[in-house]
Amino acid sequence: MSKETAPQNVTARILRLVGYLTDPKSGPGKLWMRFEGASTGVMTRLATSPRYLRFAGRGLKRMFHLHRDLVDLTEEVLHFWRVPTLGDLEEVRAQLRRAEDRLEITTTQLELALELLEKVQTELARSLRGAA
Repeated sequence: MSKETAPQNVTARILRLVGYLTDPKSGPGKLWMRFEGASTGVMTRLATSPRYLRFAGRGLKRMFHLHRDLVDLTEEVLHFWRVPTLGDLEEVRAQLRRAEDRLEITTTQLELALELLEKVQTELARSLRGAA
């Protein structure tokens, strides 16, 4: 009879492999430490380089403009097909919110007017009973 061993946990095996590959005492770990130190130095120099920062800034600016143009084009296509865009829905929501606010104000004013009208009616009824 052979004993079957339980399969090892895959996550534990992966973590053990990552630990070996990044351990400063192992061969791959020593290479990793050298690579990490060199790349950190390069990134430090790039982060303080005005030329690189200008280059990166221009790239970001172009990407933002491209994104804006794509959104505008998408909205134009949706408007062409008479499909409401997110901006249209947000505008309708804002209008609905304003209408709800106005309705609430009007309701409050009407309630106050009704209370005053009831007071006037009760005073008028008292005065008519007192005069009779």
